[in-house]
Amino acid sequence: MFGENEVNDYHLLKYSLLYDFFVYFSSVEIYGLPLAQCLSRLFLLPHIQPFVDQNLGNQILMSELHKQRKFHSMGNINQKLIAFETIASVTLPKNKNSILLSDDYYAFAIDQLKEYEITLYGVQHKEIHDNLPHKFKSSFFRNELLKVDNKEVKKQQALLKKQIDENLRIRPQHYYFRTQLFQEWLSKACIGIIKWVYILNKEILKTRPALIINPSEASIFGTILGLLSKKYQIPFVNLPLTTIGDLNIIPSRADYYFVWGKYQKNWLMKRYISEDKITETGNIKFYYDKKDPSVSKELFNEKHKIPSNHFILGFTTQPFLETNDKLEKWIEAIPTNLSVTILVKKHRNDKYEYPLLSTKKNVRILPSDYPLYDFLHYIDCLMTISSTTAFEAALLDKPLLILQPSMPYHYVLNHNQNNSYFAQSQAGEIIENANELIQAVTKITTVPSYVVYLTKKLETFKKGSIKTVNWAPALTKNKIKEIMMKHL
Repeated sequence: MFGENEVNDYHLLKYSLLYDFFVYFSSVEIYGLPLAQCLSRLFLLPHIQPFVDQNLGNQILMSELHKQRKFHSMGNINQKLIAFETIASVTLPKNKNSILLSDDYYAFAIDQLKEYEITLYGVQHKEIHDNLPHKFKSSFFRNELLKVDNKEVKKQQALLKKQIDENLRIRPQHYYFRTQLFQEWLSKACIGIIKWVYILNKEILKTRPALIINPSEASIFGTILGLLSKKYQIPFVNLPLTTIGDLNIIPSRADYYFVWGKYQKNWLMKRYISEDKITETGNIKFYYDKKDPSVSKELFNEKHKIPSNHFILGFTTQPFLETNDKLEKWIEAIPTNLSVTILVKKHRNDKYEYPLLSTKKNVRILPSDYPLYDFLHYIDCLMTISSTTAFEAALLDKPLLILQPSMPYHYVLNHNQNNSYFAQSQAGEIIENANELIQAVTKITTVPSYVVYLTKKLETFKKGSIKTVNWAPALTKNKIKEIMMKHL
């Protein structure tokens, strides 16, 4: 959904390293799963990040990789990475009512899946796990990791080390795998991954699920559960709750994909995900997260000292340390004689302090834990670069100003067009500098037809991006039932 299909140098180098990692180490197995695939998340992030960052300008290496790999598209990369996997299947009698799913789906499960035997998994205990329905259970990975027998770990580690050393000996010398840095990392990473595969394999054998549902295949457990689903022939559903990019999806092993709307469906199809695996269900997270405001508009304005005649312009930040100072200057340049108050809602990981805005009389900076829907309900328009809040604002019919400053490369946050989705989708007015922002804010506060124009753009965007919110839980449950019946 976020990011173009064309392969740039970042993708070429990153996925060439992953491809070679699979070539060298996929034959090494742990509990019947290929070691390299189990380690792919840790390999991509954070291990190879410094090497990729340092070598993006290495034209000799890039030229060689272009000749060797012939990676033409992200779909092509996904297809080539998946081709390595030949996991021997193991027959496991399933519990036809058992579903293993992430605790990110707690609200949906409590509402729609009470008749099933649900196991909610997560990294650690949360309050939501208290007082679950009688057919519901919880599994906390942090607790289970601590219980793993060290004798079992050492035994598996010795077996892996022998196979790894042999593979390194018989394979041609590799520009990266021959380094001491990589070999030390691999040795240490094996210890942790043995524990992860052990506890997740144990969870599968205990619950014998008829279905596994996960929001992202890129996490350590998302990756391993995807591999275990192939080992035990359990249908695996990819059900994203937040915006996704190639980092979340490649390589992708899901049997079924539940998507928000046609834009996301088309994005997946460009990654060579076949259309018959994709179902448009809408977004269940938006349904369960949406809340009515906890205070009236009058009390809201009074609390934030907003004049009753002011247009309220919201800004949801993101953790772009080398970009947020630019946006601050854009906002600081908005004339104070306009009847507008600007509310800045900070992202939980945004460490920038916004010193220029903190003393500006028509700006209020809200803490990251300020209730999102109190904020969204009472703003008149939202500014953001690529935050998921743009979808949520759109669902409340708030016009969008899409901020598109020049942004430096970042391995995770900005490596292709992953921050231009709203601009490419024409979700609102595209703003590329301070002058354009001033012009847009002036028009939106003084020209009623301009608001109508932005609202029409918003409606077109919503139709393509989100099939439904109100019917998303029912559509999702119906598809889950259909899949489980099909695989009985």
